[in-house]
Amino acid sequence: MIYGVFSDVHSNLEALSAVLDALTARGAGAWICGGDLVGYGPDPGACLARVRALPNLSAVAGNHDLAAIGRMGLEWFNPYAREAVLWTRERLADEDWSFLEGLPGRVDAADFTLVHGTPRNPPEEYLLSPAQFRENAPLVGAWPLIVGHSHIPLLFRFRAAAPEKVEARVLDEGEELLPRAADGGPAPVALNPGSVGQPRDQDPRAACGVYDSDRGTFQVLRVPYDIAAVQAKIRAAGLPERLAVRLQHGQ
Repeated sequence: MIYGVFSDVHSNLEALSAVLDALTARGAGAWICGGDLVGYGPDPGACLARVRALPNLSAVAGNHDLAAIGRMGLEWFNPYAREAVLWTRERLADEDWSFLEGLPGRVDAADFTLVHGTPRNPPEEYLLSPAQFRENAPLVGAWPLIVGHSHIPLLFRFRAAAPEKVEARVLDEGEELLPRAADGGPAPVALNPGSVGQPRDQDPRAACGVYDSDRGTFQVLRVPYDIAAVQAKIRAAGLPERLAVRLQHGQ
């Protein structure tokens, strides 16, 4: 199965549309969404409509999704994020609210395990260090583990030559052959496709991934989109200027 993998849309319709087109062109027959569909950006309803219409969708709730429907407090959100969450909350239609309320914290599928942050703390903990990967590995069902939240394309896996050590690196656009266990099945590996709507790796292009479960490969895609159009919408909505400016810098 070829899966289109994406996360951290953050109400950026132009980026989402570009990503879905690119993944469809790569043959995606099913979809994996790592959460944070809303927050920051100007088009929450349109983004939710696009995502919930996808066939064969596996999706989880992110921290911004939970905050938008009042299931997570705002005390740990920075002022820009908090303002955007409150703005979003006032603009969610009933069907948007119901969809977000129905998103689980975790999906355990035959071909992957999906959380927004980590299995240990799905909506909040960022998977950023080898130690975190090692500590969360016993909590994973099927590999690969697919996460979002950090807005950076990342890979974590145990080193073949030294299994006690963890390889951690930022992913470029090259295809990755995922590790295999001695029995031929998938070995532990965590994959982050980066962010659709607000990349933070100094590359402003939208990020997403293609996971081929039959071939055992994963590839990050970077997709250009109309950043200026989104910035204009953010400003017209009265959202914080920082949320517009950061898009052009990939921060």
